[in-house]
Amino acid sequence: MKRAALAVLAAALLAGCGASRGAPKAAPGPFAVSVVERIVHNQYDSVWPDLLAADRKVAPHDEYVRCESSHPVGALPRSLRVLRVSTESVGLGDGTFVKSTAVDVRIAFAGDLAITHTVHLVAESGGWRFILPPWRYRDYKAGRCPSSAPPANAA
Repeated sequence: MKRAALAVLAAALLAGCGASRGAPKAAPGPFAVSVVERIVHNQYDSVWPDLLAADRKVAPHDEYVRCESSHPVGALPRSLRVLRVSTESVGLGDGTFVKSTAVDVRIAFAGDLAITHTVHLVAESGGWRFILPPWRYRDYKAGRCPSSAPPANAA
């Protein structure tokens, strides 16, 4: 009986710890738009803290800012808006898969040009964090700046 009570108490404590790491209270759409907005304005210094911790480890602040700034975004969008929010499993650069919130952001430019970019968000430390595409993660891990476009075989 005493063991059963301890097991229930331990399970309750573990569940309580997990609950504090639950989904962020902030809506994912506005967060994703904020990330894209800062990236298209080449504000890499301000967006770096919103990277997933594992990505910040392979792309330290100064390296990330230097590398990303070497390929600045040249055309500013007219508008950004959320098209869809869904749940997806996404591969991280280290080969693991995690549950993510995928936010499709429509980026409209002058001349009726528009693209849709999916920002994958992961809950971490009570907030949202965006992830590097796996090919960019691998480049940073290898000690080199990623190119401005993914390689043809990027997965």
